[in-house]
Amino acid sequence: MKMDIFFWGVLASFALYLFLGFYAGRKVKNTDDYYVAGRNAPTFLIAGTLFASMLSTNAFMGDTGWCYSGNITSAVLLNALCGSGYVIGVLFFSRYLRRSCCNTMPEYFGTRFNSMKNRRLSAVILVLALTAYLLAVMTGTGILLQELTGLSRGTCLFLAWLFFTAFTFYSGSKGAILTETAMFLIFVGASLIAAPYIFHAQGGLGELMTNLMNNPNTPAGLLDYHGSPAGTYGEGTSIFNTVMYAVAFGIVWLITVGISPWQAGRIMMAKNEHVGLRSASIACILTTVFTGLTYLMAIAVINLNPDMADPQRVLIWASYNVVPKFVGMLVLTGIMAAGLSSAVTFLSVVGFSVTSDIFNYKFKDDKQKLFVSRSVMLVVAVVALVAALANLGGIRVITWFASTLIACSWCVSAFGSIWSKKLTARGSRWSMLAGLIGFLVAKSAAVFGGVSLMNWLDPFFIGLYLSIIFAIIGSKTSSLTREEIDYRVNLHILPASEQMTADYRVDKNYGKILIMFGVAVTLFLLFGWALPYNGLI
Repeated sequence: MKMDIFFWGVLASFALYLFLGFYAGRKVKNTDDYYVAGRNAPTFLIAGTLFASMLSTNAFMGDTGWCYSGNITSAVLLNALCGSGYVIGVLFFSRYLRRSCCNTMPEYFGTRFNSMKNRRLSAVILVLALTAYLLAVMTGTGILLQELTGLSRGTCLFLAWLFFTAFTFYSGSKGAILTETAMFLIFVGASLIAAPYIFHAQGGLGELMTNLMNNPNTPAGLLDYHGSPAGTYGEGTSIFNTVMYAVAFGIVWLITVGISPWQAGRIMMAKNEHVGLRSASIACILTTVFTGLTYLMAIAVINLNPDMADPQRVLIWASYNVVPKFVGMLVLTGIMAAGLSSAVTFLSVVGFSVTSDIFNYKFKDDKQKLFVSRSVMLVVAVVALVAALANLGGIRVITWFASTLIACSWCVSAFGSIWSKKLTARGSRWSMLAGLIGFLVAKSAAVFGGVSLMNWLDPFFIGLYLSIIFAIIGSKTSSLTREEIDYRVNLHILPASEQMTADYRVDKNYGKILIMFGVAVTLFLLFGWALPYNGLI
């Protein structure tokens, strides 16, 4: 076993997270505290948990490896769409979700459509998607622990599992948002410190573009607007298909961060709707700017080590070989934090939903419900550990599978539950089921049957098309109940507590900051990348 500064740094961070988790757990008095943190979280904590739960090891390992392999332009386009999903989601869905006062999103679907069938079906989809997502996070965390400790893969997976299960089991959502925010600060701070060292090692940030252009080992298409065609559907893919791949998954992630239980569900914990709006603006900026920084760090390594056997380890390699040891320790601790924060989120959401939405047992009191929730969470964690030990796939592949499953299954029902006057319980239920089955069948045909499904026939879009079609059919063959009509109308009534003029003035300032960052990023990409690459300046 390795016993160096990297090992001790991660061990110290583990101790910090455990302390925060168990501190928060002492404040859990009822299921409202355990499920939605008492609905009183401020902007800083909600923004931290939104970004931390989205980032995970996929961003630090899966996405950076994808960029290193030639796909940074695709990743930048994808993340621009993804970041906008935070703002779109809170404006058109999650603030209404908060008004429902439900504890879980499947509970919302069941209450909104006055149907236990809808509640259970949405919970099953949630469990499938988030268990897969948890599997991806565990895989990434296990790889990192292997690097840090020298222990076997199985041992590292078990240690990671034991750690995040322990404090999620005890502290619930209160511990989740507190530890996730601490983790968020660590991985953002570590990356900001490490970036100058990595850029300097290859000649400076100002020379990054020139060095990559002159490097014979730079992947083909890396700096072109379309990225590497080989990085999407395989060798020989056209430029159009490559761009459409980024657009398709950008739409997937836009929908995912807008309606998913680990993103939109976090707004249910906010102190008020204004906190949700402000947190979404911060998360949008961080998604665009911070992930862009990590992607630039990844491609900078091409000039230092262009032949990595496993691109997923690009930032891990840089932490060991480029930056000072203490800084490298901070980066690896940050990557570990990103993985653990997401694991906490996914495990807690799945545990809550299985207890409350699938079985919906009538508990005699909150104490019994908390006990059952924790027990279910432990069972789910064991299932995820067994799946991770089976080594079912790469980090990015599993993560994108999970996000797509939620996006094409829930999109119509989520936005339709707020904005459609015609969507019925049957229409919503058929829509979710058609999206789920349509995506799984199309994905299986593409992966196992060799069927070419690209662009607007990507499995995601097939699932989404079917979801829309069956929402219409289901709604045409059933009638709205008075309960469904009244519930939707009540969701559009702005609570008196949300009507303070001063709050809206602050919201506008966040909007102005968001616009400023958008302009700044555009100018950076234009004058720091596009124009120099095309020889125009």
